[in-house]
Amino acid sequence: MNGLLVPVLYGLAGLCSYAALHHASLAWQRPVRRANLWFALLSATVAAYVVVKAAAYQSDSWQSVVAVRRWELSLALVIFILLPWFVREYASHPSRRVPLGLSLFLLVILASNLWLPYGIHFTEPPNFAYFELPWGERVADLRLNRPTGWYHAGWLGMLGVFLFSMYLGWRQYRRGERRRALSLLAALAVFLGFVLINRLVNLGMVEFTHTGEFGFLAMIFLMNPALTYELRAMERRTQAVLDNVPAVVYLKDWKGRYLLVNRYFERLFGARADQVLGRTDFDLFPAVQAKVLRANDHQVIASGEPLSFEDVVDLNGETRTFLTLKSPILAADGTVSALCGISSDITESRKVEREADELRKKLWHADRVARIGAISTSLAHELNQPLAAMLSNAESGLTMLEQGRAAADWRELTDIFTDIVADDQRAMAVIRSLRSMLRREVDGRRPIKLSDTVLGVLELMRGELATHGVECTHSLDCDCTVLADQAQIGQVMLNLVMNALDAMDGRPADQRHLHIAVTSDTDQLAQVRVRDSGIGLPADRLGALFEGFHSTKSEGLGIGLALCRGIVESHGGRIWATDNADQGATVQFVLPILHEALG
Repeated sequence: MNGLLVPVLYGLAGLCSYAALHHASLAWQRPVRRANLWFALLSATVAAYVVVKAAAYQSDSWQSVVAVRRWELSLALVIFILLPWFVREYASHPSRRVPLGLSLFLLVILASNLWLPYGIHFTEPPNFAYFELPWGERVADLRLNRPTGWYHAGWLGMLGVFLFSMYLGWRQYRRGERRRALSLLAALAVFLGFVLINRLVNLGMVEFTHTGEFGFLAMIFLMNPALTYELRAMERRTQAVLDNVPAVVYLKDWKGRYLLVNRYFERLFGARADQVLGRTDFDLFPAVQAKVLRANDHQVIASGEPLSFEDVVDLNGETRTFLTLKSPILAADGTVSALCGISSDITESRKVEREADELRKKLWHADRVARIGAISTSLAHELNQPLAAMLSNAESGLTMLEQGRAAADWRELTDIFTDIVADDQRAMAVIRSLRSMLRREVDGRRPIKLSDTVLGVLELMRGELATHGVECTHSLDCDCTVLADQAQIGQVMLNLVMNALDAMDGRPADQRHLHIAVTSDTDQLAQVRVRDSGIGLPADRLGALFEGFHSTKSEGLGIGLALCRGIVESHGGRIWATDNADQGATVQFVLPILHEALG
């Protein structure tokens, strides 16, 4: 007599336990691999089932047969409860109703098996006997003669699980997932074949011992390589996708060692993957750059959230700029176990942005010069008036000095000098406003009061307002301080005021009113409104008013308001226009109030 069956079963149970641990480790990731999770549960249950079945073969009395077979069938029912959920996940089937119904039905059978005095295998105490296998090994005879009705009901439930699983495999095959479907259908077919042999043995149609445990084992051993192949295929597809991404993609562990790099990384840094994996930034880059990169890693790990950085890296003597998004990879317990980075080379785009910014500033400056040129006549008049008054007063003072009347008419002489100072200040105010508008600075942003900017523009436009016969009023909040380029904001005001004057040219002289307001709101925004009493705005053109080369004037180029929009948006604000309820239009823009000014 050779004891072969039981040791083999124990060995196969060990292999199932290994498969359970392997797939549990694969499943316990984020997101959870549910197919692997269900398969791990199936493998663990099959391992327990095989161990119990081996113990059943070693029974030495009918009492031990009843006890062990109760647990054997309970584990078999658990396997059939888990199986439809695994197949549902493997075949990507959305419905839960059928698996839930089958599970509930088999749970009732399981409860009956635990509740009945002899389980659902036996209606009465069975006769204990031994069965001799073809190679001479004697084992306990586990064949059934008088099972209960619950046992037959359990068979129907198991058959329902087989039919449902095969249906999902067939649907998967029809969807085109043929390799996966054939693996599933082959495993189910072998499983069903061994279970049917088990049934024939119980019916006395085949003279042999039970083989159901080998059906369970066959299913596990056939599906295990299928799932492993699927995982490897997924890894290959993922690597293929990463290799074709036009950006540097990499994965590091929490210590900063590279675990994965894509082909773009290899090509850009001139190093093969096997030369990079396991190394850190300090092994690949200069120490200064590596410290910055590692500091960014620590920041992501500490926050536990994706963060973006702009990294500057020296590549073969050339400085390259990368926009990097680093995301933490979380372990099952929620701690950061790894770090994923995606770095896009933005060197050329940054260069283009700098060139575009420089061109934009040149265009804004050219527009300011053109606007100043348009009001040069009124500016000359504004400067001639105080200069002529200063000359007249100076000549009068000299005459008084030549005639020796300075001591006698010292009050008149004081008034003359006072007028000269006032006229000088007026001329200087115009010149300062003019210089502010015409200067070009690389970055002229500083804290400015919008009220001062508006008053400076109105000082420049005083002659132009008088020429057009416009009555100008204003209400200015002196506390509205913003971080801005004063010349550019002044340019916006100059454009809006000149547009308002053009809009009011067709109005009678007594109906030309311009009102400028500077206020703040509860959203910490400074608001500037330029309201005129002109012809208003066409309703069908309001949406495109600030688009380039769109103008409501027959001789306009459509550049002014587009430039205003560009300036305002570059300062973090927005600009829009509305028609007034009575007459004319209002153009307004908002800018963020400087926080330091709020304190």
